[in-house]
Amino acid sequence: MCDEFCGPALAAWLAQGTGGTACRLRAWERARNRVLLLPAGVRWDAVRVPERPGHEIHARLQDSTAPLGPVMWDRRCGFLYFLVPPHGEDVWAPLGLRRLTRGSWLAARDPRRAAPHPAVWLYPRDGVRLTGPAFLLIACMEVLAAGTGARQRLPVPLG
Repeated sequence: MCDEFCGPALAAWLAQGTGGTACRLRAWERARNRVLLLPAGVRWDAVRVPERPGHEIHARLQDSTAPLGPVMWDRRCGFLYFLVPPHGEDVWAPLGLRRLTRGSWLAARDPRRAAPHPAVWLYPRDGVRLTGPAFLLIACMEVLAAGTGARQRLPVPLG
């Protein structure tokens, strides 16, 4: 999970874009429960995956050589949001998953501070990047096809 070392870097990265980074960081400070609506489809899209298979998918990507970016886990609503490059094809709908893109917003907790909000950031320690959509798609297809039973390792690392 995100800790004091990743919080500022992730917050600055998420705050980049329209309106200026410093302005958005200040808005996060003033926001109720430190939650800010971030626009999808500008620097990233978000693929929404139900919690149970989402954790399995996250674990598979962590165990592989696949690029894995920030993932927001909304514990109240029961979803994980994987951040992927924007404007890709919507290959997610046939799997029953939703892609948040241009015109959508992600209610994101400020990763710099603990807040009374049930969302937490799962963050790779090797820097901010986006999750590889092809790798995410493969992991989603494998996990969703197999159901959400016991964790199984992939025979060959992704990538």
